Amino acid sequence: MKKAIRIITGLIIVGLLVFGVYKIFIDCERTNTFYDKYFTLDEMDYAVIEDELIVKLLDIKDDRCLEESCEREGQFLVRLVVLNDAKFAYVELGTLEPVSVKLDEISLEYTLNLIRVDDSGATLTVTPNEEEE
Repeated sequence: MKKAIRIITGLIIVGLLVFGVYKIFIDCERTNTFYDKYFTLDEMDYAVIEDELIVKLLDIKDDRCLEESCEREGQFLVRLVVLNDAKFAYVELGTLEPVSVKLDEISLEYTLNLIRVDDSGATLTVTPNEEEE
């Protein structure tokens, strides 16, 4: 009986892992684009920029205060993962602060700009940083 429970538990764990890998890597749309071009991503979709950089949208969090008694405006928070070769960075952009981020800390030399967030997803641009001499 204990052996059967272990087998069933093992199958459930493997099934959950396979489902997680499917949702993260397979059940998403790929967008091919170029630097300095606008592109729109839905949650868990990703963009490949000139076969060099991958930007994956993890989620969009609505942190706005919609009640009349609120003292703050609030914003949408967009969470992204940026991959280049074997380097990656986790980025949070907001509709108020920060709307743009320059990635330099781990040798990813790009600037991400959040243009807007609406029902169709988040619209972004990616620009390679200028070479400083």
